[in-house]
Amino acid sequence: MTNTLAIQLLADYLVLKFQNDGIPLTPLKLQKLLYYIQAWHSVFFDKHPLFNEEPEAWSNGPVYRSVYDKYKNSWLKNDPIMYTENQNESLLQSLDNSYKSLNLQPEQLEYLDSVINKYGPISSEKLVFMTHSENPWNEARDGFGPFEKCNNKISIESMFSYYDNRRKK
Repeated sequence: MTNTLAIQLLADYLVLKFQNDGIPLTPLKLQKLLYYIQAWHSVFFDKHPLFNEEPEAWSNGPVYRSVYDKYKNSWLKNDPIMYTENQNESLLQSLDNSYKSLNLQPEQLEYLDSVINKYGPISSEKLVFMTHSENPWNEARDGFGPFEKCNNKISIESMFSYYDNRRKK
């Protein structure tokens, strides 16, 4: 059985990891990484979501509302997110504490690293393009124009179905 964690813990970990690695992480890219982490986790861990929040099908791709709300000031400026919450710890200490707080099984941690390594180097713009070419986002936005506001949820089931089929090919 896998653990379910709060999406905010994972978002904080990703921000710290990218900052520690010296790689800018914009809110847009963070959203897409969370989406792909969740999608592939459902495939490799028997439809079990890593976190409970479902993304909304916004015009720029999947967005997790709680993560958007936390980083919306950076989102509006398209600035990289800088983790500054615990000034009493070094970045490396904060990253280590964040990693431990995920409290994931070893196979989940290995999986998480593999998804970060695969999707992390891809630009925000390309990640948006990728999600726009995939069924889960398109199905959730059915009937909406390209720039029309849409808060429809992308279900874990649709994510699982689409990415499980991709895995089998």
